[in-house]
Amino acid sequence: MRLELDKIRLDGDTQPRESIIEELVKHYTELVLDGIEMTPVTVFFDGKHYWLGDGFHRYHAHKNAGFNDIEVEVINGTKRKAWIFSLSANGRHGMPRTLKDRRNSVMRALNDVELSGKSDRELAKICDVSRMTVGRVRKEIELANAPQPEKPETKEETKQETEQVITAGVEAPAPQEAYDPKEDMLKEMAAEHQEMAKENAKLKDQLAIKQLPASEDAKAEIETTIKDLRKQVESLDRELRALTLSRNDYQLKNSDLLKQVSYWKRRAEKAEKAAA
Repeated sequence: MRLELDKIRLDGDTQPRESIIEELVKHYTELVLDGIEMTPVTVFFDGKHYWLGDGFHRYHAHKNAGFNDIEVEVINGTKRKAWIFSLSANGRHGMPRTLKDRRNSVMRALNDVELSGKSDRELAKICDVSRMTVGRVRKEIELANAPQPEKPETKEETKQETEQVITAGVEAPAPQEAYDPKEDMLKEMAAEHQEMAKENAKLKDQLAIKQLPASEDAKAEIETTIKDLRKQVESLDRELRALTLSRNDYQLKNSDLLKQVSYWKRRAEKAEKAAA
């Protein structure tokens, strides 16, 4: 159905991206003026108001093009439901979300009283991101809110405290490694890349199966067989990685042993020469 733009509420804090991308609005405006049909925007109707849950760029494009209405998909629900729905908007369609956009969605969810109590897996599903993304952002928030230890006034005080601990026969606690968000970010991007590769492979399989000149039952059987084969490939790939790590660890330990043997051999030779 089509709905008048003036009836759609944009003030429900349901903009999922960090900001409106003006270049994307201009591009969509040109498409609308050329008569290109766009995917309907998603609105939530609470019995009185229509809250925009997904489609801010399409909304502004229609407004810039001079349209009075827009094609919509109406879901019965409150502003709250529209807000939760917006956390995953553009996860699998439209212009891909940036890393900041995905982080923004997770941050909004973790700052929400109700959603913050959910597990990383549940929030990842709600925000359409990886569990690693949720875990990284949650860790950043915890570190930011953690009480900071009092810093010693001078280096001499720190030295004295350390000496007192050692004198008392208690080992001083080992310093904790500094948290590097860039390292987590790289791991997250690699994990998401793998997930996207899996999704692309599934889509390619489905498209290939649909084009086969076979019955629906045969296609379903083929699809099941392909899924089983892919699971076997993933299992073998995990075993291969485990064996590779084990081999590398063995080679490293063997290298260390050879160095130790060589060292003690040289020591023995020097001792023999000194005795002679």
